[in-house]
Amino acid sequence: MIQAETSSKRLFILDTNVLMHDPTALFRFKEHDVYLPMVVLEEMDAGKKGVSEVARNVRQASRFLDELMTGISVADIEKGIPLNTRGLIEGIDTENHGRLFFQTRTLKISLPDALPGNTSDNNILGTALALQTEHPDVTITLVSKDINLRIDRKSTRLNSSHTDISRMPSSA
Repeated sequence: MIQAETSSKRLFILDTNVLMHDPTALFRFKEHDVYLPMVVLEEMDAGKKGVSEVARNVRQASRFLDELMTGISVADIEKGIPLNTRGLIEGIDTENHGRLFFQTRTLKISLPDALPGNTSDNNILGTALALQTEHPDVTITLVSKDINLRIDRKSTRLNSSHTDISRMPSSA
């Protein structure tokens, strides 16, 4: 599972809207690891229909995930899948790539009382908080383009970022 190999290594939890905006976001965190909560995959599945740019981006992100999963075992998924573009994307260097982790088990989620309800945003936030509790030695950052999710995050002790993925030089 997730381990801090160096003190500067970080784990970025991606909100669905990040991949809806830029499907190459998976590969833009260089040596850092990326984590996708299960609800993100579910939201991507719901957002893939249609001919809009968002639907096209979701389908492309799904194709990238499918390509990364080629030849991968369940044990490999638990260890994290290397985020190597394998020539999928020109111009993104993944020589010092991190790993992609999927939520493969139920996490003990405890949201502050101010964030009641079972919404996708609260599930993503709860996943991030649970991972922060389980891995206190890892810097965990939730990346979202959702202003309200970032506001909700302020009621917790969780790092949050509105990273302009499109301007990132293949590193965070």
